[in-house]
Amino acid sequence: VHFFNSFFYKQLVAKGYDGVKRWTKKVDLFSKWLLLIPIHLEIHWSLIAVTMATKTISYYDSQGIVFRHTTNNIMKYLQSEAREKKQAAFQKGWKIAIIKGIPQQKNDSDCGVFVLEVSCYSCFLPVFVSIRHQYFCAIDESSKFPL
Repeated sequence: VHFFNSFFYKQLVAKGYDGVKRWTKKVDLFSKWLLLIPIHLEIHWSLIAVTMATKTISYYDSQGIVFRHTTNNIMKYLQSEAREKKQAAFQKGWKIAIIKGIPQQKNDSDCGVFVLEVSCYSCFLPVFVSIRHQYFCAIDESSKFPL
């Protein structure tokens, strides 16, 4: 998992790919399974999660607002990074998903907490499911442990 700095997106928009390409100089994004990119647009936070295996850019917003330009900017960034690092498989074929049906905030101040919660959920749920699966599969059927 790679979690981008909270200033990354603002710098990307202000200076383009050249303004942020050194931020991943020592990081191979294409070897990660998940990228988390917090998006701060003046008074509101949202989150972009990139699943590298499926080349899916998912947008999460706790107010249901869709800032389509943010996902497009991240897709262009990933394509530029793929060209720069000679990762032909990642230069095209990206999908964008606007995630609906997620918890919504009921005020104007919880969006930052939402971004942190979704980030934690995104990171740890697959690990928990994997560990739980390994544990329960190791228990034989005669076990008295309640499944």
